[in-house]
Parts: sequence; structure tokens; C-alpha cells
Amino acid sequence: MKNFKSITRQRLVTLLFLSYLIIALLAPDIGQLLIGKRTLSISLGDGDCKWTEADVLPNDAEVDGTLFASYPAAGMRMAWQQTEGLTGMQMRDDFFQLELAKIGLVKTQYPHYEGIWSYASNLNRVILLIRNPRWALPSYHTLINELEYAHTWEMAYNELPDVFTRRAPMDLWIKWRDYRTEGEIELWGNHIDFWMYNGSKYWFDVDFERNGQDPFRFRNETERPWPQDPHCVHDTDCFPHAIVSFEHLQHPVLGAGELHKIANVLRGKQGMNVLDEEAVNCIWHETWIKAPAPNNNDRGGPLREAYVFTLDQLTLMATKLEDMIEKYSTGAWTNHPLAIDLVTNFQEYLTEVNDEIAELNANPGPTPAPNPNYFIDLKAWYKSIGKGDRYSKIKVQSMSMWDKVKYLYDDDGV
Repeated sequence: MKNFKSITRQRLVTLLFLSYLIIALLAPDIGQLLIGKRTLSISLGDGDCKWTEADVLPNDAEVDGTLFASYPAAGMRMAWQQTEGLTGMQMRDDFFQLELAKIGLVKTQYPHYEGIWSYASNLNRVILLIRNPRWALPSYHTLINELEYAHTWEMAYNELPDVFTRRAPMDLWIKWRDYRTEGEIELWGNHIDFWMYNGSKYWFDVDFERNGQDPFRFRNETERPWPQDPHCVHDTDCFPHAIVSFEHLQHPVLGAGELHKIANVLRGKQGMNVLDEEAVNCIWHETWIKAPAPNNNDRGGPLREAYVFTLDQLTLMATKLEDMIEKYSTGAWTNHPLAIDLVTNFQEYLTEVNDEIAELNANPGPTPAPNPNYFIDLKAWYKSIGKGDRYSKIKVQSMSMWDKVKYLYDDDGV
């Protein structure tokens, strides 16, 4: 009986394929329509499925689109691979693929300075992807190191072939970590707040990079309520329809449940063909096996566990997580389903960070020799790679905003 059932399913797959092929040959227009609508995954019934590659959505397609937002290197690659397996539709990037209309499924890191709002009002809802900052920050640094710390679109595009090939040299990780950890932890939290508060602007309008680096700063909690980003007023509702955890999405037991969240948001939307509910678990497993390389596990260099933080840096991280837990478990957020999702993940993150803090306290490393010029040297290094020179006086003097911000700059130029 089992063999008969297997043979029957194989025949079903063959018949479906031959049907598409015959239609494509005899009626190309109809065939293109059918194949364009669904060529990725096929539900075979009884929870079984077949995986094939996703299609590029035509630029003139009428589709009810969804934005996938995350802090950089928060596991978006896994999320879009799983979503493509679920829908048969290739996900687009906010920054690259300029020849493609930003419709359908689009991923972004906005409002982090690595993201841009390039999709106008084409997308109608948001799914927010989160990851433990303990691992998101090193992964982000690895990515920008592979891109040679590019600070323009042209520079980044030229380095794309190197993405997911190598982890960063340890000396560069330590420099970036020691200069950027505090700022990136703040950005990690601000990024989540932006979407959860429907576009809450943590930056000032004159901060054209949304970077908060000297001479600018971010808004602080005492300055709430923060103004709303006009994109979230005029272009789309920025409040997430689901929270998806990178850690849960890759978990062998919890992973399919996270993919069900994505399916539930997308199912029933115009132009969106989502795999049957009973086949979602199957496609989660199949995507792990079949999704094209490269991914994070293909990188050479040190193991990811080698990229560690200092005790002070981990303590900053733990404090931020405690603040986020407090924020999203009290007041208007009490018992809110998305806030509960956030807090559940934040508590898991905090446990992991606190375990590492305990390990460092039990086995402290050597104390480095004092160097009064260390942070001056780090600032000079960061500026030399372009990332720290986004607000140079010469650059800002050429902008129309100069009269509004010149008081922030020293007479000698920085």
C-alpha cells in the first residue's frame, strides 16, 4: 500500500509537469500565465510537497505586496528562501535589482542606514524579522566586511560576488566591535521600535543618513512621543502583521511554526499563491535541503563563536534587552499578541547573553594595557574606511541644510 501511494504521487507530479508543458507548447500565453503564477512548490496531499525554484514576478504584475523588514544580518536570507519556497515568488531587495519594480515580496533594512525606502506605496503590510543582537551584530560586520565596508551603492554592488564567502579577520572585527557596539545595540532596539510604533522616527530630519553619529544623535526616551515617518502615514501601514524570529525559523522543531506565521499573512492576498496549509511543514524541510547556496554556513574563516564581546559590551546588550522586555510587557503592550512574541524572544536572548556574562565573570580574560589614544585611533580607522565619514564638514557644507547644522561642527572641521 505504501509503495502504491508513493507511485501514485510520483505519477501526479509527472502529470502536472506534462500538463504545464503541453499548455506551454500549444498555448504559450496561457502557459506563461499558469507557470508565472505557480512553478515553485506543489502540494501533493497528506502534507507532502515538491520544491522547485521561484519565479521572477513580472514588473507589471498586479499583486498585493508585503514588506519584510529586519535589522541588517538578522537572518533575512533564510526568511526569503523559506518565503520563496512557500509562494513561488522571488523576493526583491530594496537596495539592489534596480531593474525590477519593488512589488510583491520586498526585503528591507530601513530605517537602518543600510536600507532605503525604494518601494513607494507598492506594499501594503509588514512582517518584522528579529534576531538576538549577540549574533546579529557580528553577522552584520561580516557582511559589510565582505562588501569592503562599502558606503555607496556602487561600491557595494561591485563586491556582491564576495557575499557569504568569508568571515571577517579578527583584528577588523575587534576594531569595529569596539567602535560600533554601543551605537548598533541602540540601532537594533530602535529598528524594532520604529515598526512596532508604526514609523516612530528615532532620528532627526537633519540626520540625512539616519545614522546618529557625531555630530548628530538619536532621540531618547525622554523625548517621546517621537514624530511619525511620513512613509508610514502616506505609503503603507508600518505596524507589523507578524513577528518572525530567526532563531525559531531555523529551529528543527519550531521552524515550521514560524513559516506558518508568514503563510497566514500572505494567504488570500491578490496575486499571492501560497502553498496549502498542510504542506507548509514539508516545504520548510525541503527548503533547507534545496534552497540554493551560498548561505552563512558556507563562509570560510573563523567559527562564528570566535567573534566575542567584552564584558562591558555584553552588559550593555543585557541592559537593552531588559529595557525592551519591560517596554513590551507593560502598559498598552500588555497581552498584545505581537508584544508577547517579542518578549518571548527577548527573554531567550537575555538568557543567552547572561550565560555568556556569567562565563566571562567566572573566567576573565587578560586585561589589555591602557591606551589613552585607542578610541581616537578607532575613530580615525572608521573614518578611513568611509563608514565614519558620512557627515564630513566639506560634504555637509555643500548641502542646503548647512546653515541649520553648522553650529554642530568645530571651527577646525569635524
